[in-house]
Amino acid sequence: MNHSRRISMKFIVATWAFFVVATNTYARSRQYRMGPWTIAVDKANNRVDIYNINSSDLPLFEKVAAQIWLDGNDTPVTSIQAKKMSVRHSSDQLTLLFTMPDKTLLIQSFQSIDEHLEVSLAATRKGTTLSSNRIEPLCTQSVEPFLPSDPDNRMLRIPWDNDAWVRFEQYRLNRKMDSFGATAIFNETAGKALVIGAIDHDTWKNAIHIDASNDQSIDNLSLISGFTSALSRDHRSHGTVTADTLRSARFVVILTGDWLGGMEQYAACCRQVAPQRTWNGGKPVGWNSWGVLQDKLTPEAVRDIGDFLSEELRPKGFTDSDGRIVLSLDSWWNERFDEKQIRGFVDYCRQKHFIPGLYFTPFADFATWDHPLPGIEGFTSKDIWLKVNGKPITLDGAYALDPTHPATQAMMRERMKKFREWGIEYLKCDFMSHGALEADHWSDDKISTGMQAYNSGMRLLQLLAGDSIYIDLSISPIFPYQYAHGRRIACDTYSRIDETQYAMNALTMGWWLDGLYFANDPDHLVLHKHDAHGEETIGENRARITSGVITGMYLCGDNFSFSVDRGFPKESRERAMQLLTNQEINKIPSICKSFRPLNATLEKESGAANLFTYETDEAIYIAAINYSSTPFCHHLSTSLLRKRLQSVSELWTGEQIRPDAEGIEINVPARDARIYKMEKKE
Repeated sequence: MNHSRRISMKFIVATWAFFVVATNTYARSRQYRMGPWTIAVDKANNRVDIYNINSSDLPLFEKVAAQIWLDGNDTPVTSIQAKKMSVRHSSDQLTLLFTMPDKTLLIQSFQSIDEHLEVSLAATRKGTTLSSNRIEPLCTQSVEPFLPSDPDNRMLRIPWDNDAWVRFEQYRLNRKMDSFGATAIFNETAGKALVIGAIDHDTWKNAIHIDASNDQSIDNLSLISGFTSALSRDHRSHGTVTADTLRSARFVVILTGDWLGGMEQYAACCRQVAPQRTWNGGKPVGWNSWGVLQDKLTPEAVRDIGDFLSEELRPKGFTDSDGRIVLSLDSWWNERFDEKQIRGFVDYCRQKHFIPGLYFTPFADFATWDHPLPGIEGFTSKDIWLKVNGKPITLDGAYALDPTHPATQAMMRERMKKFREWGIEYLKCDFMSHGALEADHWSDDKISTGMQAYNSGMRLLQLLAGDSIYIDLSISPIFPYQYAHGRRIACDTYSRIDETQYAMNALTMGWWLDGLYFANDPDHLVLHKHDAHGEETIGENRARITSGVITGMYLCGDNFSFSVDRGFPKESRERAMQLLTNQEINKIPSICKSFRPLNATLEKESGAANLFTYETDEAIYIAAINYSSTPFCHHLSTSLLRKRLQSVSELWTGEQIRPDAEGIEINVPARDARIYKMEKKE
């Protein structure tokens, strides 16, 4: 018997054993098989149990129901209240129809796709429309303890956006949690994980609610379409959807042995619904003015900095894969540059083979008083402010704008037309979360939720930018993702080691986002911040640069010009010549995607991993970042790498390392970083 036949027979035996146990345990239930998933339908109680062939003989989810809040009622309509239940089944799909006493029909759908289970809920009532602002396609108070009894069990909380220095967090299974979009419940050592996430992001703010206890038990699990909280920046409950048939987002359930791979699979599921936006150039490398210059931005300083980048850093490989460098003017450009100077800036960029970039806030108004809209007749700013209870919504000191209002869209068209006329090729779009806030109403009467409004505004932005402008989101929701090329994984991040740790918190638990965006953006990489007195050590600088190159984009942010009294241009130039001219380091963003965490179970809820890795065809890279004031030492086992290595070099110091039979020693000084390149044997 050959190897493949042995595997097939093993699978058949396991499948048969599974069905014997399931049938004996739930003799009164009807089992429906879809790929590795089996749904046991209990018509007597209007509930289902969900099994996976790769888990134990007990159901993964037991006594599963679905529910929806209809027509403003405080209590939900639940599937267990149905007076009648019917079943439709095919080889890969199961549909349960629950007829309620008032003739409302709940339609709970399960589908197996690529071994993932997809679940959703719809509601309809013949001859009438329905309204809802919350749908839960799956809820249960009985989840099989698929993880061992272990304090190292974790659940992942994903933030809604990256505003206000919010962090990703890992919680022990001993508390309540709401995670936006998706979550992972895992034990890294045991090799067991459950990843759950929404794959539709056009109508609802989605979340997963978990109530856990005893470091193992999940006492309540709900998949929610229609969730708001203080962390979604909302000032009111979720908007209400009215339709003949209401539909939740689709959620996928992935049972896997590796939560890291599970999150990457989840991103792939999202891409099947809304493909990732592509870019025909390299990942951005260059400079952004908000790092240090900020409101001191001048045309003279920008030329000085451009000359330094071109003459000193470009020859050492500080460019994208096409040999180009981004020169991005951030906030205050429109106060410091007139149109003639902007055109001169773009001409300068063309001469230097640079990518000219600007800053744009399409959904936020920082002039917090009623004022005329430039070039727009018939409206003033108060007409386009989003409101809650009749009062304008402010967030981060700015009024939130209605993305669907004709005046908002007219301003976007006018501004984007100028950008294209000028030749702008890179656009940092900030305070985007303002456009996704829930409100009393929107100008477009077909829009009734913040996500619908945000999608409307982002579709227009994508259309106006076309294929010639790289769109990089700054403060923004994670979802939807398909309208932009890049997105910052964290909020403003500068030069200190604690800021590097904050950025690496986002990479540790959000590296998989480069499966949704062309590039994750680590924010400007600052060596000497203007108010830090130039006291950053070279180790802190090295850690910050390392955090950038292993995340994706590679934009520095110092003032390298002596024409402006801001920052430390002499010291910044010296450090840049030390740290931004390492050609082996500089090529990493061009050949690697975001590095994965190597030690991804954290002791601190909002901490960050120390070790990150990425593998190419030729080499394995290991980045080590030490956030503490004491040296960091770690023995990296060669068995962990599962590859035969030819040579190991540390790219910052040039040290050549000979691995022994057990592996290599990684040593990082206090508040510093190292990057190891391990070349594979043929």
